[in-house]
Amino acid sequence: MTFFNNKMYIIILLILIIIPLLILGFWILIPFFLENPKYTILERNNYFQIRKYNEMTIAKIITVGERYDGLRKGFIPLARYIGGKERDGQKISMTAPVMQQKKENNNWEISFYMPSKFDINQLPISNNNQIKIASTPSKIMAVIAFSGVAKTELLENNLSKLIKWIEEINYKIISGSEPIYSYYNDPSTPGFLRKNEIMIPVQIINSK
Repeated sequence: MTFFNNKMYIIILLILIIIPLLILGFWILIPFFLENPKYTILERNNYFQIRKYNEMTIAKIITVGERYDGLRKGFIPLARYIGGKERDGQKISMTAPVMQQKKENNNWEISFYMPSKFDINQLPISNNNQIKIASTPSKIMAVIAFSGVAKTELLENNLSKLIKWIEEINYKIISGSEPIYSYYNDPSTPGFLRKNEIMIPVQIINSK
């Protein structure tokens, strides 16, 4: 009886150890299997980078509301689009990051990067006429990367750091540009494992 109890104790202990490790592995590894937009790093300084992004194709939707509410309203229909829920054709692989940019009148543009194997003309049209497929040109972006749950205070603090860094180097923010908030992880991922970025279009300052 003692042997049986000890065996059950060991099995329960192993389950309590293995299941959290599997969940942790899921949170850590899944983002590595998602395709990201292609870019070249032009400059790097700790968690800051200047990147030149290739032209990319995105699926996007405009939403209204506070930042988190706007993100949620945009994510759901875009996820349904790539999952083939509201259109004909095959499923489209999930990519990262989910991108969010402020527009006029408290609107937000939420966008998914489309896998590079698709040409813009190969992507199916959504039955939801609010979802648009677009091609974005190559851009130079200043970027800051950070972890944590992407609450407003965290985003504002890191945006301030990014702007300060840009002012210290040979680049300037393109007039009228709004930052792009980029989220790489599932919402269930603990904050310390999350990867977030803020990107803003910049141009090099001509040396005299």
